[in-house]
Amino acid sequence: MDPEGLRAAASVFAGVAESNEGETTIAATGDVGDARLVSALSRFMEALIGGWMQRVSQTEGVAQTLTASATLYEAADDHGVHDMERAEHF
Repeated sequence: MDPEGLRAAASVFAGVAESNEGETTIAATGDVGDARLVSALSRFMEALIGGWMQRVSQTEGVAQTLTASATLYEAADDHGVHDMERAEHF
């Protein structure tokens, strides 16, 4: 596994999450006229934004997991090299 490839993929996911964070604001619905319509639109927007925020959070989680995986692969490689060096001295 290529840790740098994992970090590059993590960077892409982090960029996607960051670029979509701005889409988590609720549009003004107060000037459509009818109070029931305003209420319905507000509830709809809150539900939509809630789902979108969850998706952004999950995307950030993928980026973090890829970065952590890269670190684990590097640590495993380092331990493997160390173990091979120790085995050569027996």
